Formats: sequence, C-alpha cells, structure tokens
Amino acid sequence: MDTTPRPGLTETSLHCRWPASPRDITALRYELVRWAQDLDLPGHLAHAIGLAGYEALTNSVTHAYPAGADGPVELHASRDHDLIAVTVIDRGRWKPPPPGRTMADGRGLRLIRGLAGHVEVTASNEGTTVSMVWQLPHDTRRRSIA
Repeated sequence: MDTTPRPGLTETSLHCRWPASPRDITALRYELVRWAQDLDLPGHLAHAIGLAGYEALTNSVTHAYPAGADGPVELHASRDHDLIAVTVIDRGRWKPPPPGRTMADGRGLRLIRGLAGHVEVTASNEGTTVSMVWQLPHDTRRRSIA
C-alpha cells in the first residue's frame, strides 16, 4: 500500500489525510510552507504556519496512537480573506500525561500558541483536533490570492 501523502491543493486551500508517521509529517511541513508562500504571505508568517502545523502533526504522531498502532492524521489549511486557518485532526486517544502534569504542559502546544493568533485544542474519544488561526497583517490583506 502506497502511503505517500497526496495533498489536495487549490489556490486557497490544502487538504491531506495519510497514516501518521514521522517521515510523512516532515514532508507535509514543507508542503504547508510552500502553500503559504504561494499565497504570497511574508516569509516569516509562512514559516510560522509551517512550524505550528508541524508541531501539531508531531503531537498526533507522538501522542495519539499506542506504540505499534497505525492511525490517520489530517491537515486542512485555508485562506478566507484576511484569515489563515490550519487544522490538524487525528482519530487516536492522547496517552495520559505523567502524574502531576497536564496536556497543556508540553512544549509543542506552547510553541503553537506562541506562533498562532488563536489556538483551540479539542480532545475526545474520537480523536484530537488542533485548530490554529492567523490574522493577516494589514499590508498582506490587499494582495491577490489568485
């Protein structure tokens, strides 16, 4: 079975679903940065989007599925006028944190929150969704997205 990520790409959106593996998420980080650069976003913003997305993907690979278990991870990115939204979804269950710690104690989520304008993490028995939103700088809003 070929597990190579095959992004669905339009001018303003990117959609991917594939088995969660370190190799695939690294390739997808670069795809996400390229997508953001193709929107003519400033370089620092495109890389912040790529890094935040990568951290969320890494959390899915590391924490969503028990050792040896395979599961999917999805990445959705879109631009709607002056907003960039990136969502990472897995269908696993987070491993419980060590005693005295919470899910929010990890460095990955802190980094994501430092890079994105708004972050929401929703965990349930059906999986975890990390939603990240960036408000575009004023000078970027006027650029064409076509």
